[in-house]
Amino acid sequence: MIRTFYVFAFLSLTMAVSTVLAQQDPQFSMYMYNPLYYNPAAAGSEGVTRVQLTHRTQYLGYQTIGNGDGSAAQSSQLLSFTMPLDKIKSGIGVYALNDKYGPSINQAIQLSYAYRLALKNGTLALGVQAGMFNRGYDFNQFRPTDPGDPLLPGGRINLFKPDVGAGVYYNTTDYWVGVSMTHLNRATYSYTSGYETDPSDSKAYLSAGYRLGFGYNIDIQPSVLLQYSTKEGLPGSVATVNVVGTYDNRIWAGVGYRVKDAVMLTAGINLMRNNALRFGVAYDIVTSGTQIKSGSSVELILGYALPTIDTRKKPIIRTPRFRY
Repeated sequence: MIRTFYVFAFLSLTMAVSTVLAQQDPQFSMYMYNPLYYNPAAAGSEGVTRVQLTHRTQYLGYQTIGNGDGSAAQSSQLLSFTMPLDKIKSGIGVYALNDKYGPSINQAIQLSYAYRLALKNGTLALGVQAGMFNRGYDFNQFRPTDPGDPLLPGGRINLFKPDVGAGVYYNTTDYWVGVSMTHLNRATYSYTSGYETDPSDSKAYLSAGYRLGFGYNIDIQPSVLLQYSTKEGLPGSVATVNVVGTYDNRIWAGVGYRVKDAVMLTAGINLMRNNALRFGVAYDIVTSGTQIKSGSSVELILGYALPTIDTRKKPIIRTPRFRY
């Protein structure tokens, strides 16, 4: 069954997706370490309480035409927190997103809840998320042909709207698979009164991965992430594959490919007791559209798993110094 799934996923990647257009939501090369961002049902799936910060600069040094502003490259920051609630068969999570590319601004804060049902070989989770999504523009970044154009506002405009999503996630010790959809309510944004509104683009995600053990110290983990745009269809969809090898559960490195965009090289290390501290870096080598894109992107993650609290009742220690 697992082999069949990966054959299907590979064919989907190579045959179905033809073009990658500009995305409304940021993309991350180390998506396998940020499952909560793509699927609310992944809350608590790691079995530990983890806080993590991800920073990505896409198309390093990219400049807008006529602006000369090197900060026009897309810059994304994602701060996430997830915690299992085993006593009530649940998991919770929250993430805050800040994303900027040129004059466009995307910001969000999302709360997630997952109900986790233990099955014979793994855990099935049903999750929902709700929060606020801000889409805005810094019109000071524009350089109009006619200065003082009344149709072009000045300053910065921010529009906060409710945003919801849902997902299903199944994981075992060897593999995981999840399906989710974001921006279900398709909130609309209008930056100038009386003109066309801009609806949110609902996206469907399919993520999956499998852990293969080679000997005592080496694990190989292939994974896929498919993102389907309900607004643009297949031309606006994104497909990514990745293979990561881990040595002694501490040092990991991998290679991946985002269809018609970039080759991804990743590396990282787990430190401290129980591998609580995670640090990773990804370097993207852009392979298409290099006429209008800078040739590389960089991504960093820093995460920490909090120690597990032992809630069991402590035993009574008897001593002859006291009566009992």
